[in-house]
Amino acid sequence: MAKEHALTIWRNKQNPAVTQEELGESLGVSRWWINRLETGKKKPSFDLAIKLELKTKGAVTAKDFASEQVRESQ
Repeated sequence: MAKEHALTIWRNKQNPAVTQEELGESLGVSRWWINRLETGKKKPSFDLAIKLELKTKGAVTAKDFASEQVRESQ
């Protein structure tokens, strides 16, 4: 089973949980886009990565969207 993405974990820890649609609306993107970020099928733009980091108060960072090789090299 694949490791759950930091964004998914953050959404589910909120009380009440934040849906992909709610998060997308607050960031100006679609639910589809949030889903693609969480499944690793898309990478956020720099601006969106910063918005996500601010929205999650640092629980999700740009590094969470980097490839495995990038994360391991640091």
